[in-house]
Amino acid sequence: MAKALRTLIFPVFCFFGTCIILYFNPRLDWITVIWLLALNIILGFVHCFLHKREEKKLLDDIDQLIDLLHCLEEQEVRLPLKEDVFGVLRDEICKSLVSQRKIRDEAVKAKEQLKRNTEDITHQIKTALTAVLLFLDLMKSDPDRAPEYRERMRQEVERLYEFSDLLLKLSSLDAGAVDMNKTSFRAKELVIDAEMSLEYLIRQKSVSIEVSGDDFILEADRVWLLQALINVVKNAVEASPQGAKVYISFQQNAVFQSIKVRDSGPGISREEQRRIFERFYKSNPQSQGFGIGLALAQSIVRQHGGEILVSSSERGSEFELRFYSQQCKEKRLVG
Repeated sequence: MAKALRTLIFPVFCFFGTCIILYFNPRLDWITVIWLLALNIILGFVHCFLHKREEKKLLDDIDQLIDLLHCLEEQEVRLPLKEDVFGVLRDEICKSLVSQRKIRDEAVKAKEQLKRNTEDITHQIKTALTAVLLFLDLMKSDPDRAPEYRERMRQEVERLYEFSDLLLKLSSLDAGAVDMNKTSFRAKELVIDAEMSLEYLIRQKSVSIEVSGDDFILEADRVWLLQALINVVKNAVEASPQGAKVYISFQQNAVFQSIKVRDSGPGISREEQRRIFERFYKSNPQSQGFGIGLALAQSIVRQHGGEILVSSSERGSEFELRFYSQQCKEKRLVG
C-alpha cells in the first residue's frame, strides 16, 4: 500500500511542479529547462531518501528476526510487538521457538528420567543376582545350611520376578497397549480381594483392616484396579507399626466415587509427598520395595480418568483413589 501510494505521489508532484513552472515561465527557454531539471533532481533525492529509509527499516526488521532466531537458547523470547510486513512472520517464529523450547526441555527431562530409571532397574537386578551368587558360594562353603540358602535364593528370584512383572505392567500402561475391560462390581468386593492378596503381609505385621462407609458400584477394569488398590493398601500396611490398624472408607457423591486408605504410620513430609509417585523413589532406601507400586497405582487410576490424592499428618497418611463421574470427566477434559 505504501509503495503504491509513493508511486502515485511522485508523478503527481512532478506534474503539478511542471505546471507551476510553465505557468510562471511559459517560454521554453534555458531557465525553464533548468527549473524542470531542478524539480526532477529534488524529487529524485526525496525518492532516494525515502527508499534508503525504507531499506534501513527493512534491514532492521531482518536483524530483529535473526536475533529472534538466536534467542532459542535463551530463557525468554522478548520482542516488541510491531505492525509491519514481518508481523505475521515474527509471530509465527515466536510460536515456533516457544514450541521448540518446550519440546527440547521435555526431551532433556525424559532423557534424564530414562537415565535414572535405567540405573535404578540395573541396581535392582544386580542386587538380586548378587544375592543369588552369594548364596551359591555359601552353599559350597557351608553345605549343612544348603536348604536355608536355597530358600533365600528362591526369595530373591521371586522378588526379581515380581520386579519384572511390575515393570512390564508399567511399560504397557505407558505405551497405551492396555485396553481397559470395564465391568460393574462393588467397591467392597475389590477391598476384600486386595485384603486376601495381602493376607501374608497383614498377618506378619499383625495389622487389622477396618472398612467403613456405604458401598457403591464401580465401572472399571477390575483386574487393573485391584492391582492399584493392592499397591496402595500394601504401602499403608508397611507404613503402619506392628499391631496397628489400616482404615479403608468409601465415599460417593454426584461428582466422584472414592476409596480412602489411611494408615497409622509416622506421616509423610511435604517434600516426600511431591515425590512419592516418582518411579523408583523410596523414602527409605533400605526398604524391600522397588519404588514402583504407587507410580503404577497412579497410572492405573489415571487410565480410568481419576486421580490419587494424598494427605498426611503425624498420625498417619491417607491415600484417596478418586474416580469422577462421566459428566465431570468431560468437564475436566474441556477445562
